[in-house]
Amino acid sequence: MGSDGFQYRALFEYKRERGDDISLEPGDVLTVGRASLLSAADRQDGDERSPKGWLHGTNERTKEKGDFPGTYVEYVGPVRVGLPAAKSWPRPVPPTPGGSQTPGGTPAGGEFQCSAPLCDVYGQ
Repeated sequence: MGSDGFQYRALFEYKRERGDDISLEPGDVLTVGRASLLSAADRQDGDERSPKGWLHGTNERTKEKGDFPGTYVEYVGPVRVGLPAAKSWPRPVPPTPGGSQTPGGTPAGGEFQCSAPLCDVYGQ
């Protein structure tokens, strides 16, 4: 499977018992990295569908990371874990308070140059 991880749905409530654990509530969605799931020597491809023992993952509701019992969840499917999409244009930086700027907002010794998306947004 070409996925980065797997998602599970909590079937039962689980109260955190140790510092590395995370609590679960029925319906919570949990993401487990493929490497984490298959790191044990006795696990093989396909074992993700009926996990036994402890899993290490992220509770998407609470954003907590930690261990939870595999027998408390059901397999939902593979998931591709990726970086958030970049913004289409950079956010302008506000002027530095008390900084060296000339009146009118241009940096000292330079001219203000506006790039396309920002010029349209700020009417310049």
